[in-house]
Amino acid sequence: MDSKKRMMFILEEDYYFITIKILSILKALDCEKNPFQDYRKLGIIFEFIKNDENICFLKKLIKHNSEEILDSEKTLKIFCESRLCVAVIKRVIFFLEKKDIIELIRNKKNCNIDIRLKESIVMEELMNLDILHCDIEKCKEIKDLVPRIRSLKLETLQTKVFGYNEVSKWED
Repeated sequence: MDSKKRMMFILEEDYYFITIKILSILKALDCEKNPFQDYRKLGIIFEFIKNDENICFLKKLIKHNSEEILDSEKTLKIFCESRLCVAVIKRVIFFLEKKDIIELIRNKKNCNIDIRLKESIVMEELMNLDILHCDIEKCKEIKDLVPRIRSLKLETLQTKVFGYNEVSKWED
């Protein structure tokens, strides 16, 4: 029975894994001071911090150096996975709000939900244990590649990363 459970386990669907990634993103982007606008962007950032290969691929995308067919397929895969994981991310952020680790702010102007990281004992413990360090560094790389990522609109971020023509094709 244990081997069957292990075989069916998917790391990207593990709530602990997702929680650590979300907290890393919020910490790296200084969301204690200013809120992260539009939680749906977390899906895109989440996909790129999953592994080092995706960070390198993001650098390629930002510099518009991906013209190979395999790169197109990988771009589409990352885009689709980022959209699919938003539902799970939403569940995790509601859980984090109940635990008083984050604050969800309804942004009436942009019709979305923003996230502010609260000062908490849990975050202090995670920072002291150095669990978030690697992911925070990856997020800082993304922050350097995409300035103002915390405050960009979702559509603007998608266009910067994936290109306008690609996103419009995939969304239809």
